[in-house]
Amino acid sequence: MDFALMGFGVSNRSVLKFILEKKLGKVFVSENGKIGEEDIKFFTDNDVDFEENGNTKKLLDSDLIIYSPSVRPDSPLIGDAVKKDRAIGEIEFAWRYVLKGSKVIAITGSNGKTTTVSLIDHVLKEAGINHFTGGNIGTAASDRRDEKVSVLEISSFQLMGTKTFDPEVGAILNISPNHLDWHKDMDEYVNAKMKLSEAKVFLYNADSSYIPSNKGLRVSRSDGSIKIKDGEFEMYGDTFSLRDSKLFGIHNVYNAAFASVISKFIGASNEDIQKALKTFKPLEHRQELFARIDGVTYINDSKSTTSESTLMALDNFKGSIVIICGRPKEKDYSDLVDGLKRKAKSVIIMGDIVPKVKPLMKDLVYFEVTSMEDAVLKAKSIARDGDVVLLSPGATSFDMFKNYEERGETFKRIVMK
Repeated sequence: MDFALMGFGVSNRSVLKFILEKKLGKVFVSENGKIGEEDIKFFTDNDVDFEENGNTKKLLDSDLIIYSPSVRPDSPLIGDAVKKDRAIGEIEFAWRYVLKGSKVIAITGSNGKTTTVSLIDHVLKEAGINHFTGGNIGTAASDRRDEKVSVLEISSFQLMGTKTFDPEVGAILNISPNHLDWHKDMDEYVNAKMKLSEAKVFLYNADSSYIPSNKGLRVSRSDGSIKIKDGEFEMYGDTFSLRDSKLFGIHNVYNAAFASVISKFIGASNEDIQKALKTFKPLEHRQELFARIDGVTYINDSKSTTSESTLMALDNFKGSIVIICGRPKEKDYSDLVDGLKRKAKSVIIMGDIVPKVKPLMKDLVYFEVTSMEDAVLKAKSIARDGDVVLLSPGATSFDMFKNYEERGETFKRIVMK
């Protein structure tokens, strides 16, 4: 069988490795950008044909195309191949070839995916349960080998590339407007996420207005199978508290509840779960309290790339001096600005998002700057004892930084100067 890889990022590198390891057939790599010298040497050594600086119709000569998550399934080059089941995404490839014999757990959502998957990973390690953790979390699903349980973080892009993917457990943490610079509209985005509702066991956040009411297990503040409360949640009659943990905010109660239900389904005990909740270290760049200087608290929430995630941060840090920045991926930021008016002390704006939010900022104290250094200097100049300076951008980092990690590290470095 002949395979073609459209794009050569993290996921398709793992696909190539698996195909070569299992000797499934010949591989052709088609990369839209330039391919590095080390990769070219690897291709030559392993008899892998390739093209760079553009995708051509040579892709269509293969029996099966595996396309990168960034490629839309209706793109002109492969649209017909997708309809004929001759082009699939990496998650679908992993489902058909890599994940056989493994109980697959799939988690998606607009916010909280990585924290929830990382928390499940932590609980299962505490319980001594052998498992694989991957997907949209840095390790591709196609890297799984013989683990009997696979916990996958799945993005809407990845779900768009699935056809027969049918995990044992599917969970939707929440849905809010996101990636509308890639998806055609909100309906397409929601429908991609809702593919997981067909899982054998389905959990969903019944308090998230964009998730249609469903037959699955409801996680909710009001009438859920799993009941959410301030600082704790109730699961099958047992109460689990986060008050002794480093997880704060109602959003993390939801994350912990999802992680705990799924971990229990896999085989973890209540004792494993409670211990793991106490010892879990929150991930960097997610409402990360990293400094207190001259009575001012500094929070790095660079991972916040949506209005909803910034509004969640504002719920935890009311009255903050908030830095909003980045490249917008939402069409309307009126909800974000309304939230800033109600919850922020003042706002510092910079980057590509400025034209989107500035016209809405009447009656709001704000300052416009052109660099992260200027943003931090302005925040320090107006902050007083007891204030919180919160970097929670509400947009992607790609206008000024390589990724959200670089943005967060830059913020922290400048603060600590």
